[in-house]
Amino acid sequence: MTPLALTAITNFLWAGQAFFLAGILFGGMDEFAGPYGVWAVALALMGLGALLGGIDHGFFEPMGRETRGRVVMQKLSWIVAGAMTFSIILVCALRFFEGTLRDVIIAIGAVQLCVFLVFIFLTDKFLVVVINYAPVMLLFLGLNIYGLSSGTGSVYLVAGLIIAFIASAVQVARVNIFHPLNWNGLYHLIMMIATLFLYIGGLDLR
Repeated sequence: MTPLALTAITNFLWAGQAFFLAGILFGGMDEFAGPYGVWAVALALMGLGALLGGIDHGFFEPMGRETRGRVVMQKLSWIVAGAMTFSIILVCALRFFEGTLRDVIIAIGAVQLCVFLVFIFLTDKFLVVVINYAPVMLLFLGLNIYGLSSGTGSVYLVAGLIIAFIASAVQVARVNIFHPLNWNGLYHLIMMIATLFLYIGGLDLR
């Protein structure tokens, strides 16, 4: 089995897990317009992004890096990443802030999403995706750590976010010690562990 095929398979496994766990969250939802409901959407978007990644790596990337289908799949996955990032901003605003400050954070998130959507059609650099989501993930991590003493933070969300950062570090460092499982496939497997913790942490948002 080639590293690319294994990367696609791990993408699909991660997508299936994320969709399943998001479905459980949706099943326990009392109201949609709250941090719990929005977090369920964020997990579903994570699953959609993983699914698009699997389709890209499994079907379009083998045909060439510059094909029209590959470019379309890339842009779609980036749009989903932007939507998931905005969902996390909403969770931050709804969970940790009140009143005018909450509205300001939501407005900033909406502007950030619009700017991001413009930039992804102006560049082919994945860096724009990283610049968009990394500060938001760090903010979410910091707020959860700060809120542990008051009960607004979740130790499971903290653990899940830290594991997600470790997964990203493994991918950036191109760890390739489990051939044919390369850094991308290993990233997906570690993210499956992170996703489990993020799901459990989502239960604390209810």
